[in-house]
Amino acid sequence: MRTVLMAMVGACVPWGTLHAQSLEGQWAVLQVCEATQEGARGYTWRYSARVTDGHFVGQFREKGQSPSMTLEGRIKADGTASLSARGISGSAEFNQKFATTATPISFEVIAKFTGTTGTGERVGSRACKFTFTKSG
Repeated sequence: MRTVLMAMVGACVPWGTLHAQSLEGQWAVLQVCEATQEGARGYTWRYSARVTDGHFVGQFREKGQSPSMTLEGRIKADGTASLSARGISGSAEFNQKFATTATPISFEVIAKFTGTTGTGERVGSRACKFTFTKSG
């Protein structure tokens, strides 16, 4: 009887809700940005993120530090997401057009999450790849 009841409850919950719930928790983010054509150096950032109620929030270093960045947005039921990156840059040698240290950072990331992994790419002029791994 219990198995039948659980099956009936599961049948009443939309697939998208179950999928979104499976993404809840802690995530590790690997952000790899390539060197630019004008010569800015590439870099790799690792930081943690959390998904709560389908809302993704990742934080590289403390807000206000140079460099630092917040990556956030809503993950849709199908696992797709448009994430916004906002923060401040680090040393000019890593920045597009060699912008000065502590220049505002602002770009979008298109991502796809499936189960315990995800991938993403920066939209715009600089090639950056994102790898997401669920860690809890």
